[in-house]
Amino acid sequence: MIGFHEVMQMSDATIKYRAPALERGLDIIELLSEQEEPLTKKDMAEKLGRSVNELFRMLNILEARGYVAIDSETGKYHLTLKTFELSNKSPPLERLLSAASTELSDLAGVTQQSCHLTVFHDGMMVVVAKQDSPYKMGFSIRMSARIDIHASGSGLAMLAYQTKEQAKAILSQTHASPIEMDGAMSKLEKVREQGFFVGASPQVSGMTNISYPIFNAKQQVEGVLTMPFLTLNSDSLHHQVVSFEESRRAVGATAARLTAAIGGKYPTL
Repeated sequence: MIGFHEVMQMSDATIKYRAPALERGLDIIELLSEQEEPLTKKDMAEKLGRSVNELFRMLNILEARGYVAIDSETGKYHLTLKTFELSNKSPPLERLLSAASTELSDLAGVTQQSCHLTVFHDGMMVVVAKQDSPYKMGFSIRMSARIDIHASGSGLAMLAYQTKEQAKAILSQTHASPIEMDGAMSKLEKVREQGFFVGASPQVSGMTNISYPIFNAKQQVEGVLTMPFLTLNSDSLHHQVVSFEESRRAVGATAARLTAAIGGKYPTL
């Protein structure tokens, strides 16, 4: 987790254009978010390396807009729930589905392959968005289909970013056999190391699953983007066939854009 002081240290190297008033306001909000106790103007000025006068007007505006509140007896400021309320007006899954409608269509158009988005729910991976291949042939999965965790790329991509104990607990709630559970667990380290899952479909011969996790702001897997890649015979087709590696990279790029669309952060290894 990157804290306020780390952000401050990074700012000079990462910010190209500056808006001083906005920066002061964000500094105050980020500082108060890390405090266990409310702070006075003087406390904040010392911690931020600014003068009380610099913060005075900004605090008045933040208080008027409902982002901070002051205790009239102590003169100390604390954050309100305003930022929490704003973030929850557009929860990650809603934003993800909104972004996915265009992204999945573009991905299928570029690769000529089907793709779908799943989320973990009630011990299964559930299809919440899909896009069939625009070509006359392709693999299709129905909306709301429930997919076994232990025997799917989407399930393994989700499990790879849980702790070992969490992954075992999730698998123990499924109908997977001990052998199937062990097989799933043995694949997780590799998935996490490379950042995605690639493997032959256990249900459909000749199909290779490509699964990339999509992360939320808490660095947790919000969903998994999967392409059930079908190998097409370029000799008998009258259009260019996109290679497996090109398709895999396209899935990865789409997953990255979806992560960004919901304000997600990639976990540190």
